[in-house]
Amino acid sequence: MKSKTILIAYQDDLWARSLSTFLHGIGYRVETAKLVSEMIRKVRKGNIHVVLLDDEIEGVKACDLVPLLKKNDKLQVIVISSEASLGLVKRLRGTGIFYQAMKPVDLEEIKSAVECAFEKIERENLREGFFPFLVPGRVPA
Repeated sequence: MKSKTILIAYQDDLWARSLSTFLHGIGYRVETAKLVSEMIRKVRKGNIHVVLLDDEIEGVKACDLVPLLKKNDKLQVIVISSEASLGLVKRLRGTGIFYQAMKPVDLEEIKSAVECAFEKIERENLREGFFPFLVPGRVPA
């Protein structure tokens, strides 16, 4: 993977800038989107690998946005949520998110989640590569 690109789709400009500065400082290419339409346009371009998604953008809940984003099955979505209800967690997990972080955000937690998301992408790319039989798969239980 040439450049590791993250899209921060977040309502709060100040926090989006803080996250962007932090992630850029540790070597990632970072884009931001404040509008749902802007987020979808950037994801459709195909250069985005990981999305950090606020729990609500323009009144649209993350649970409703994740299925749109996951049409690209290689995209990893990390939702940053202020709500910890079991129902929400189940709905988000059901939509295929990679990770759910809670507000207030711990930057080290986000760093770790992003690193793991990129590791997953690289493993999946390896599996689809030239020698897929060399990459161990899961053994059925």
